[in-house]
Amino acid sequence: MKRLTLILLTCILFAVPLTVFADVAPPINPPGVNPQPDSEATQVRMVAETVNIKVIDDGYLGRAHVTADFTMRNLGNVEERMAARFPISADDGRGNYPEITDITIKVNGKQIPFQRAIYPDIRYQDQDVPWAEFNITFPIGQDVSVQVAYNLNGSGYMPYTAFYYILETGAGWKDTIGSADIILSLPYPPNPQNVVINMEIGWGKTTSGGVIEGNEMRWHFDNFEPGPYEPVQNMEFSMVAPVKWQNVLKEQDNITKNPNDSEAWGRLAKSYKEIFLPGKGYRTDTGGAALYQLSIDAYEKCLALKPDDAQWHAGFADLLANRSYYDSFNGPTPDAFRALDEIHTALQLAPEDAKVLEIAQNISYMFPDGMTQNGSGYAFPWLIQTPTPHPPTPTIVPALDPESVSGTYQSEILILANNKKAQLILTLQSDHSAKLETKYENGEQVISTGSWIDNGDGSLTIAVADTDQNKIEIKYNYKNDQLIGNTFPSFYGDAGVNMQRLVSATPTPTSTTVPEESTPAEPAPAEPTSKPSLPICGSAALIGIVLLTRKRR
Repeated sequence: MKRLTLILLTCILFAVPLTVFADVAPPINPPGVNPQPDSEATQVRMVAETVNIKVIDDGYLGRAHVTADFTMRNLGNVEERMAARFPISADDGRGNYPEITDITIKVNGKQIPFQRAIYPDIRYQDQDVPWAEFNITFPIGQDVSVQVAYNLNGSGYMPYTAFYYILETGAGWKDTIGSADIILSLPYPPNPQNVVINMEIGWGKTTSGGVIEGNEMRWHFDNFEPGPYEPVQNMEFSMVAPVKWQNVLKEQDNITKNPNDSEAWGRLAKSYKEIFLPGKGYRTDTGGAALYQLSIDAYEKCLALKPDDAQWHAGFADLLANRSYYDSFNGPTPDAFRALDEIHTALQLAPEDAKVLEIAQNISYMFPDGMTQNGSGYAFPWLIQTPTPHPPTPTIVPALDPESVSGTYQSEILILANNKKAQLILTLQSDHSAKLETKYENGEQVISTGSWIDNGDGSLTIAVADTDQNKIEIKYNYKNDQLIGNTFPSFYGDAGVNMQRLVSATPTPTSTTVPEESTPAEPAPAEPTSKPSLPICGSAALIGIVLLTRKRR
C-alpha cells in the first residue's frame, strides 16, 4: 500500500481550494477523514469500515453528524503500539481554518482521550494546523474496533450544500481496505431532485453508484485502494440544503390538505423554482428537468385558481424566461414567448406593482428584441407577430474566412472556479462544426460537440454540449491565430479561456461528421515535491449548472 504522505499531499483538494474566486467558489469546511497511522510502516490492516453521514437541518447549509466505525487487524508477528491521527482543520481557501467539532473516539467500545497535536497543514507544509491524535494498541491477530464521531458543517451557497469524506487517508494502513459501507442519511427520502446525482454544482459532485434505501443513499466497496487515479476515490455529497427541501415538503403537505389553495400552489411553484434556478444558470440534470416541470405545473394550478394575481403571473414569467434565456443561442424558444405573454399579463393586471416591474425589467434585459421600453411601459414585438419557435436570425455579414479559422486551439492549464485543473482543446472546422475537449488532471476527459458562428465583427461564438447535454457557450475574439475569450461561463473563473492555435487550417470534408483530431498526449503525473500541484480528486464533470456568462473587456 502506498505511503500516506504522497496521498495526503495530493488529495486534500476537497478541503483546500487551489485558487479563490469569491463570486463562485465558497469557502469549504474541513471534510471527514479516515484515521491514518503514524509515520512508521505498519502491519495493521483496515479490514472494514462503515461511515454514516447523518445530515441535519440547521436552518442554513445543514450540518452532518459523522460516525465512522473501523475494524482493524494486526497481520504482523509483533504487537504494535502507535499514535493514530486525523486532521481536524484545513485552510478553507480564504486563509481561515475552520474545525470539525464534538469529536469522540472509542476503542473496543470504550471512549478514550485524544490529544490536540500540531502538524504541518496537508497542503501548505509551512503552516501548522491542529490534528486529533490518539494512542492505540494492536495485539497480534486480533480485531480492534475503532469508532470516531464528530460534526461537520455543510459547504456551499444557498440553495445547495455539500459534504465530503476522504477515504484516502486509510491507504496508510497495510494492504487494501477490505470493505467499506458509506451511508448518507437525510431527514427525508433522497431523490434526484434533492440530491444532485449526475452533475457538478460548482464545488462538488455526488459520488456515483449510490443506492437509495428509505432515507439513505448507500455505497459499498470491496478490497480497494482509494486514490485519485483509482476506481474508488474520495466521497462527495451534493444536495439541496435541508432547510430548502423541508420548505418544499411543507408546501406539498399544504396542497394535500387544501388542493384549492392558490397561494399554497404558488409558494410550492416558487420553492421548486428557487432550487431549479440556484442564482447562476439552471440545473441541467434529470432532477433539474423534473423540478422545472414541477414548478410549471404548480404555477399553472395556482393561476387556474387565481387568474388575476399579477405577482404569480410575473413569478411564472421569471421561471420561463430564466430557463429560455440560456437555451436561446439559435433564437428564442417557445418558453421565451410564453414568458413574455405571462409578464405582459402581469403588467396589464398591476402596472404599478414593484415586484412585477422588477421582473419585467429583468426579462427585458434577457430579450431586448422581444420586449422593449415604450415610454413608461413596454412593447412586445414578438407577441404581435406570428409566433414561431425560432424567429429568423438577423443577417450577419461574415468577417472571418472559415478556412483560415479552422484548426485546433489549446489553452494553458486552467484552474477552474471549482478549484480543479483542466486544459481545453478546441477544434473548429470550416463547415462550422466545433468540438471542445476538456482534459482534467486526473485523466478524465469530457468531449462536447456543436457548432460555431461568425458574429460579423471579428469574433466568433461556439455552442457545444456534452453527452449529458451540459451546454457551453463561449464568445471569442479571433486575432493572429489566437482565440481571446470575450464572454464565457463564470465556471472558468477570472483566468478566462484564451487559446493558441496548434494545428494550421486544413480543408474540411463536406461530411457533417466531426473528425477526431490528434491532440498532444497528456503528461504523466509528476512525482510530488514538498508542495506539489494537486491532482484532481473525485469524479469531475465539466459543468453541472449552465452558468451565467461574464463579460471580459
